[in-house]
Amino acid sequence: MMEGEELAAWLSARAGKLTASRMRDAMALLKNGQPAKARSDLLRELLAERITGSSVRHYVTDAMAWGLEKEAEAKAAYEAHAGILINECGFYDHPTIDAFGATPDGLIGADRLIETKAPTTQTFVEWTLAGVVPEEHKPQMCAQLACTGRRAVVFVAFDPRIKNPARRLFVREYEPSREEVEAIETAAQGFLAELERMFCLFTETAA
Repeated sequence: MMEGEELAAWLSARAGKLTASRMRDAMALLKNGQPAKARSDLLRELLAERITGSSVRHYVTDAMAWGLEKEAEAKAAYEAHAGILINECGFYDHPTIDAFGATPDGLIGADRLIETKAPTTQTFVEWTLAGVVPEEHKPQMCAQLACTGRRAVVFVAFDPRIKNPARRLFVREYEPSREEVEAIETAAQGFLAELERMFCLFTETAA
């Protein structure tokens, strides 16, 4: 986990930007095509960050704290499982889309990323039985690939509470098509265009 100056720099780099971890919220629409609450909330949050220059801090639930606490352990477990080393990395701005970026959990080799999750045991069991990358995390991973230019993401779920050590890891590689990544980029551009309109409206109104 980041601390002190490193955390402050990371928060500053992300302020007012659409990041991969919020891509699912940015794409949240109701069946009638209207924006869902998660999307509207994110627009207002990023607008607040733009006009203040400060990141909005979020309430950390027990489940979120657990996931953050176990990230390093999950990476170590995967390294032992795969016999490879994960390279640390920082924040990546998208090469062509302003205010769009990602912070992958790590880099693997020349063309892959790693995304680690430490969910509840019930969720871990659900993912393991399904045997595929959870749909809800694909927007985040596509956004990470769009921002880094890499090919694929190794999705790793980890639950150290499971008694059998051999069953504590769930690993799948996700390599979306170029069309899937481009769809995420298009969605990001649409979301950010709306954010820019809100920013301009606020600025004009305030003046």
